[in-house]
Amino acid sequence: MGPEISQFLSGMKKTVEQVVIPNLTDRFAQEQAGIVAATLGYLETIHDKVFHYELLENQLYKQLLASVITLIENDSSSSQKLNTTAESLKQHFKHDPSDENTALRAYPFIRASNEVMKESLCDIIQEQPEMPKALRDQFETLIKPFFKDIELRERAWVKGLGFDSEADQLPDIDELLYRDGKLALP
Repeated sequence: MGPEISQFLSGMKKTVEQVVIPNLTDRFAQEQAGIVAATLGYLETIHDKVFHYELLENQLYKQLLASVITLIENDSSSSQKLNTTAESLKQHFKHDPSDENTALRAYPFIRASNEVMKESLCDIIQEQPEMPKALRDQFETLIKPFFKDIELRERAWVKGLGFDSEADQLPDIDELLYRDGKLALP
């Protein structure tokens, strides 16, 4: 049995901190090695959550976009571009159905599906100024809390890097990803 990935990352971090940095004479090289060590520490903290993060996003995007498709289909004055995007998403969902057990898919599949859904959402957002007011209002009601949740998740995800001045006020990523020891899927 081999060591866990976290053991490899921890060992590499220790080597950089205890062997490499003390033997560097150039201050800039020491700083850069320190950044490498900090990054290894960060990766040690989050590496086992990457799949779950993408899986949760996959389910959240499917949920949001299914609602957006319904809004578009129920609005007879939707533009051709919106209708085309909605149809494209419906085709995508045939390839990655929202009711399928996505957790059994390989990580690259889930990641690629998420990118398709993000691009489609961007296409819809670009059409926002042209949407009829009622549709635009309904759409904004859906996406505002969605993006607020994304911001919180992304800031919690990189909290360990120390760049966010309000990091101490953010929840840990575990609190956002898991509930009762399980992934908090919608």
